[in-house]
Amino acid sequence: MENAPRQSGRASQRREVAFPDVLADAPAPPAGDDPLQDRLDHYLTNATTVPGRVIEGVVGTLILASCAVFVAMHSELLAPGTVAALGWVEWAISVVFVVEYAVRWWARRFSPRYPFTLMALIDLMAILPLFLPGHLGALRVLRLLRVLRLLRLVQRREFSFGVIQPEHLVVLRIVITVFCILFVSGGVVYEFEHTHPEGKIRTIFDGFYFAVVTLTTVGFGDLTPVTGAGRLATMAMILTGVVIIPWQFTTLARTIMVDSNKVGVTCVHCGLRRHDRDASHCKACGNLIFQEYEGDVA
Repeated sequence: MENAPRQSGRASQRREVAFPDVLADAPAPPAGDDPLQDRLDHYLTNATTVPGRVIEGVVGTLILASCAVFVAMHSELLAPGTVAALGWVEWAISVVFVVEYAVRWWARRFSPRYPFTLMALIDLMAILPLFLPGHLGALRVLRLLRVLRLLRLVQRREFSFGVIQPEHLVVLRIVITVFCILFVSGGVVYEFEHTHPEGKIRTIFDGFYFAVVTLTTVGFGDLTPVTGAGRLATMAMILTGVVIIPWQFTTLARTIMVDSNKVGVTCVHCGLRRHDRDASHCKACGNLIFQEYEGDVA
């Protein structure tokens, strides 16, 4: 049993490679003298605790609310006064995200690695428009990237409502990824096209419609971008969809195949619940396991 910890570590590494966490934040620094920072970092990255569930719910709600506010402000169906009020709501949500970014970095003890992680860069780009002066208003299109923060919520199997199976997590990631691509692409194309005098994409719904028919390769041709920036955004959208979505479907197929080769036998020693069909010993702790089988033993 002296080799059990090393076997457990190897099994953990194999599971991590089989289901990579490519968008995870940088590893937490070693525990320091401030227990408050350790607790905050744990709550911000772990949805199994009560504070973690509250944070997850609040952040997810604010992200979706920010997306809804953006669509409503550009729908051209609201009165100017309502649009102005929604602008203040968007500003307040942006301030909350700024505070969250600062707290996350502080909980990591201002680690120099944290701002360069993928999710931290997405957070930074999402809050950057709050600090842009008026002449850089065109760059406020970056606020569309706020929806990408939803990807942080689907990096682990633990949610506020419980733990889901790996294949269900991959499906959820695919749905969130497609939604993010469509939302960002449609919004970006709209931002670049709606002010052009010859542009056909006049409303935010035109932008979403164009993104859907383009990404699904239907391509009716009734709406087309006329600006160089709009065409570049369209090319980026197509290339992103071609690369990311098939890759995630491949991950889903691989996860289902791996899970189909396992049976629900629980190790009485370490509690591992899924084992290979032909396993006689637990791959996590090396303890002998017993499985039902059919046929004769040679």
